[in-house]
Amino acid sequence: MNMPKSDSIENTEGWRSINWRQVEKYVFKLQKRIYAASRCGDIKRVRKLQQTLMRSWSNRVLAVRRVTQDKALN
Repeated sequence: MNMPKSDSIENTEGWRSINWRQVEKYVFKLQKRIYAASRCGDIKRVRKLQQTLMRSWSNRVLAVRRVTQDKALN
């Protein structure tokens, strides 16, 4: 995945070059792992995976995209 620098003009080009299917797939897989760990009652693993998800670059750009692009279409 391309990770553009956060404060540059080239970001719009970087934004367009993101493989959104791969980003969504990665975030969804992490969410599934969190769900599976919570079903097993493994709280320590749940917390670790939640922390990984919250710090994930993919999760951040997907959240920004959902707020800015997807909500604007509605």
